[in-house]
Amino acid sequence: MSARHWHRIFTAAFGETLPALVKRVRMQQAVALLTEGIPIHEVAERCGYPNVSSFTRAFRHMVGVTPAEYRTGGAHVDLNVARITDDPRRYLVRDVERETTRCIAIRHRGSFFTIDRTFHDLRVWLLAHGLALDTCEMYGVYLSDPSRTDTADLESLACVSVPDDFSPELRPLSPDAPTPQWYFLRAGRYAALTHEGAYADMPSSYAWLFGCWLPASGRTLTDDPVVEHYLSPTQSAPTAVRTDLLLPLAAA
Repeated sequence: MSARHWHRIFTAAFGETLPALVKRVRMQQAVALLTEGIPIHEVAERCGYPNVSSFTRAFRHMVGVTPAEYRTGGAHVDLNVARITDDPRRYLVRDVERETTRCIAIRHRGSFFTIDRTFHDLRVWLLAHGLALDTCEMYGVYLSDPSRTDTADLESLACVSVPDDFSPELRPLSPDAPTPQWYFLRAGRYAALTHEGAYADMPSSYAWLFGCWLPASGRTLTDDPVVEHYLSPTQSAPTAVRTDLLLPLAAA
């Protein structure tokens, strides 16, 4: 399985990250041991905590009371997380073959939902170099896994395809402007889902792709990043926007 996408697939399929699952299972074990009357220091040791104080902090954070209070008065907490289930045929997913796509890109750091600012910088740069934008295609390349990366540290690329005879010098327009770079979208097979609607609704489509469709399909992913291909004109209403979500497939 792809190392890049493993955690995202796990989170989408099980509704929690792997560290969260480990913590929850530890707490389930702790509750059972406390109910049996096992000494608290022994419970902490059996559940993998180095000392009673760290165990007490973790227990109180998850259960709402200390281990001693739980043993004395009890508490109700649901430590079970239901596995996400859905219909793997809910959306149409196409198996598409793509050629290498030659792009100019600008790196974006931060929320994926603000990459439009970086696309603006890229459009300004391309216009300054005489490229008509209506001849180009726009892509977002998402390098980070949002299920285990802080929003401020997310990395992505705003990309625009360019013709083979377009070979400008890649320099910023001003000292404080971003520097463009070449980027080549990989050739090969992709799973493609066309998302229709606002960008803010995309996380649910991704959760279904990673957590439902992919496990049911029997396919595996390469370590290449997820790509979004923006199909609609930039002036489209949010509810009318069409975007292809592209997952890089390994050979069947």
